[in-house]
Amino acid sequence: MAFGKYAVAVGFLAISGAFGPAAAKITQYECKFPYEEARGGGWIPEILILTDDDVKGEITVFDPVIKHFVGNPIEARLSGRTKARSTYTWELSYRNRGQGGRMIYTFSYFNNGQPAKMKGEPGGYDNSWTGEGTCKVSKG
Repeated sequence: MAFGKYAVAVGFLAISGAFGPAAAKITQYECKFPYEEARGGGWIPEILILTDDDVKGEITVFDPVIKHFVGNPIEARLSGRTKARSTYTWELSYRNRGQGGRMIYTFSYFNNGQPAKMKGEPGGYDNSWTGEGTCKVSKG
């Protein structure tokens, strides 16, 4: 009798597992970008957390720069996806000592083991900063 209950439980898990990945499409990227003064002195953050929730249709991003100027995660958007790469973008508007501006960020994660790439462009200026890093990806 105990074996029968076990078989039913295993069968249920197998069936729910078959449906689970299709229903739960939440991907979280926890990335680290080494600090380099030449990369804008902190405009490319050392830590980045981006959550892509296909179920809710929401993408959020949080890092020390966003924490400093906004205090909580902000919205990002998926700007491109291939079998090898996912690319996201977001804008950060900020005010600092009476002056304001905006940074336009692009983040790309590569499935083939290449380093993740991040680019920050100050709105209204021609310069930009880039960084390469590593990411831990969680799916649930």
